Amino acid sequence: MADENGSTNPFESDARQAAQQTNEQLTNAEARVAALSWDQLRKLLPDPLDQQQLTDLMNMVQADTDHNEKVASLIANISTLGSVVVKVLSRVPMG
Repeated sequence: MADENGSTNPFESDARQAAQQTNEQLTNAEARVAALSWDQLRKLLPDPLDQQQLTDLMNMVQADTDHNEKVASLIANISTLGSVVVKVLSRVPMG
C-alpha cells in the first residue's frame, strides 16, 4: 500500500523524517560552533597540537579550491584531523 507520497517503501517516510531531524540537529550544532570566537575555541582546546590541527582543518575548508578538492583533502587527513572535530563538538554545549 502506498503512503501519502505515493511510495510503497514502508521505511521511506521514517527515513525522510529522520533525515530532517538530523539536518536540524546539524544546523543547530553548526550555529553553536560558528558563534565561537577563536579565544573560546582555544579554551576548548588548550593543547597546542589540537589548536594547530583545528587551524589546519579551517585552512582546508577555507582554501580556494572546489568542493570536491576540499572533500578529498579532508578524507586524506581525517585520521589526524578527526579527533579535533570530535573534541570541539563534544565540548560545545547543546542547546
